[in-house]
Amino acid sequence: MPKKASFLWITDPWETLDHARDTTLRLAHEALAQGHESYWCDVRSIRLEASADGCEVRLEAAPIAPGDVTKRPFPAQVMTSKRFSSVQYRVDPPVDLAYLHPLSLLVLAGARVVNPAVILMTHNEKIEAGFIPGLMPETIAASQWDALSRFGKQHSKCVLKPMHEAQSKGVKLLSWTTPAEVEQSRQALSEATDSFQRPALLQRYIAGIEQGEQRLWFLDGKLLACVRKMPLKGDFRVNIDGGSALRKTSLNPSEKKTARKIGSFLRARKIRLAAVDLIDGFVTDFNFTSPGLITMMEEVLGANLARPIIRALAKPVGK
Repeated sequence: MPKKASFLWITDPWETLDHARDTTLRLAHEALAQGHESYWCDVRSIRLEASADGCEVRLEAAPIAPGDVTKRPFPAQVMTSKRFSSVQYRVDPPVDLAYLHPLSLLVLAGARVVNPAVILMTHNEKIEAGFIPGLMPETIAASQWDALSRFGKQHSKCVLKPMHEAQSKGVKLLSWTTPAEVEQSRQALSEATDSFQRPALLQRYIAGIEQGEQRLWFLDGKLLACVRKMPLKGDFRVNIDGGSALRKTSLNPSEKKTARKIGSFLRARKIRLAAVDLIDGFVTDFNFTSPGLITMMEEVLGANLARPIIRALAKPVGK
């Protein structure tokens, strides 16, 4: 009989979660269904306590309440991360100090973090596709207005993406044809870059978004499932919370080849869980901080996607 695993699921505060659709809670309950321990922790409770005897990283973890996912966990207990065989750091972006500092404490404690803490701390989801030759559309990430404006005028229509955000937050479509449009773009970029003090990303607009984008979900570098995400009516953005639909889909031969390239890349990086978006075969976004949509994908595909994820995560390291 397989050894029981002990999962710790670290998220944003409980009251901020979309309980009915949250991927983390879906996985936590699947872990319970497979006979494993499943604890939840608010990211804010992670702390370092030092004394003359040394230092220790502690957190407040609560066993997940079985049944209804909207139920609060049982009362929390002060524990150390070493208590758990698998620590799932699934805090949503922005990747700012509130995200990075608790993660650095877990690293200090030697926690077994999924995905690898070094990836979460040093890699950027918006530019990760640049490491895979030929899969990133024309893009610039810069803080200088001259460089950004040259790129914008070259492509006439570009998508602005803040580099630290997710879920389409701050994403805008910028046009560069007329002087008025250039000025509007300058204002948008000034806001996104904090008056041109930090980089923001501009990417060539891909008209194929009108037919939706392919969401590819990977487990240990293998394609687990895919769906098509549709943009909102009259908009170029996909916004699941705003009502964007998911549809069944299939990959064409070129997309299958791309999926294999992505899978090899993820295995080399030891990124166990990832969701990747494609438009016209180009990778437009990576998600390895807290890849989601599992619950909605299960509904559309009529499949239990959480089951293989938990089976893989429950295996001892190296197995």
